[in-house]
Amino acid sequence: MTRSTLPYHALHVLVAVADRGSIRAAARHIGRSESAVSHLLKDLERRLGRTLLERKGRGIELTPLALRYVSRLREPFQHIDQATTEFVAEPLTHHVVLTLPPVLATLWLVPAITAFEQALPEVELRLVTTNRTLDLRRDGIDLAIRYRADGRSCEQAMLTLPEYAFPVCAPSLAERLRTQPSALREMRRLINDAHYEEWSLWQRTLDEPVALSARTERLADSTLTLEAAAQGYAVAIGRTPLANALLTSGRLSAPLGAHYPTGAIYEVVFNDQSAHSEACWRVIDWVGRQFALPPMTGPTSTLTT
Repeated sequence: MTRSTLPYHALHVLVAVADRGSIRAAARHIGRSESAVSHLLKDLERRLGRTLLERKGRGIELTPLALRYVSRLREPFQHIDQATTEFVAEPLTHHVVLTLPPVLATLWLVPAITAFEQALPEVELRLVTTNRTLDLRRDGIDLAIRYRADGRSCEQAMLTLPEYAFPVCAPSLAERLRTQPSALREMRRLINDAHYEEWSLWQRTLDEPVALSARTERLADSTLTLEAAAQGYAVAIGRTPLANALLTSGRLSAPLGAHYPTGAIYEVVFNDQSAHSEACWRVIDWVGRQFALPPMTGPTSTLTT
């Protein structure tokens, strides 16, 4: 006799009859008719080749053999009930599909993914990294984080986050710049081809002009630029939130503290079919907090040379 030949529901009925004392009470407890309960017990007797019930006056009782059998069944059923209770009590995992530019995923989200899982353990984030503007409904995407260089958000934007920029460098260079900003005229600068005018735009925000070194190196994108700066190769312009993780980890420093709003924004856009998802709103709230400008050292608006 193998376990697969014995129907679980029939064994459950047998235990219910033993616990409740009668077929009628057992049927009422498990929500079945008396005839259905009787049929299941007769089928179980046939499968086992043993008598389980015997008549006593107008009622029925389990045979001594059946009582011993039930006593062995109770503990496994208790384990099953406990396992089921714990399983149902486990919080459901909510899947949120998020699309964002690859550079944002690489420099900002991936370093923060552990913090995300700790803050929102009930949410499983699925990423679609692309620079294309996807149709969220057609592509089955809940949320999109999009970069808007012109600062114009779309009507569907649920959250807009301004971008800030400021000089960054490795800690080995930071102390000199912090005490002597004029050293910028001697230090090699990195030019990010994705934002090639950012040094001149930063200069325009200063109360007093500062001379910059003519020694420059052009790099293709923000990932290369920030990594080269973190390695101590040169000074670069860092942008929020792309530089946040490197600043928080201490690989980069912002010794001058001078930052300017670039005019660009990041926007968080909803798929309208996900508008009622509590998990999506939690993700949006987390994104807003993670985008916060990291603490910076040094003056915030004025540099002297």
